[in-house]
Amino acid sequence: MSGSGVIMRVTALHSRVGLPRVGGYGPAMAAMEALTRDLSAELAPRGIRVVGIRPQAMPESSTIREAFEPRAAATGLTWEQWQELLTSRTHPRRLMSLREMAGVAAFLASDSASGLTGTIVNLTMGSLDD
Repeated sequence: MSGSGVIMRVTALHSRVGLPRVGGYGPAMAAMEALTRDLSAELAPRGIRVVGIRPQAMPESSTIREAFEPRAAATGLTWEQWQELLTSRTHPRRLMSLREMAGVAAFLASDSASGLTGTIVNLTMGSLDD
């Protein structure tokens, strides 16, 4: 039986880096990345690709702000100072935009990326060197 399609999963930097004040989030993200690889091995023979995206800290996303703001407060930093800290850890000294992530997602879902499966695309702007 042959089919086609793409399953795309979104994880986080926490999957590969130990960070304080995140509880079980890191292991959960690591498990999602492992599941991406396992599903790819299982589904690729049926024409279904499974890929992942690992972004980091997009301030435009309310979810990101909600997740990071309590941690920023716990460290005594304002939200703006927390963003500056995150920015300082990236190679280009800026954070990714939702538009940039959407562009990568559109590429991964397209036929132009037909050779990609079982992989996680690192969108951490260099915060995590793969």
